[in-house]
Amino acid sequence: MIKRFERLEIATADLDDAAAVYAANFGFNARRVAGADEAVIAIGDAEIRLRAGAAVAPLIARNGEGLTALWLEADDLDAVAAALDRAGLERRPVRREGRWRVLEVDPKSANMTPLFIFDRRP
Repeated sequence: MIKRFERLEIATADLDDAAAVYAANFGFNARRVAGADEAVIAIGDAEIRLRAGAAVAPLIARNGEGLTALWLEADDLDAVAAALDRAGLERRPVRREGRWRVLEVDPKSANMTPLFIFDRRP
C-alpha cells in the first residue's frame, strides 16, 4: 500500500541556524527555496524540508520547533483510505493538491504525528 517515504517537514524559528545544524552535524547541504522561508535537504529521492516564517509561526507557538508533517506516497490512495476506515482511524476527505491526491490522517490516529499520504493518480 505505502510505496515510499516522501519527506519530513520540520518547523524552525531560525532557518539559517537549523540548516547549519544539519550541515555541521550530518554533512547535509540545505538548499534554500526561492521566494519561501524553506530549505530542502535531499536524501536519496526523499527530503527533509525545514520551514520557518509566518506559515509555521502558529505551530511553533503552540508546540515548539520540530516535526510538522510526515509525507508518504501510496500506489492507491483509495485503498489506503478504505484500510484506514476499516481500522477506525480518523482522517479527512481526500483532496487534490496539484498532481497529487492527498489524504490527511488525524494526528490522534497517528501517534500525534501530522501524517499525509498521497498518490499521483489523475
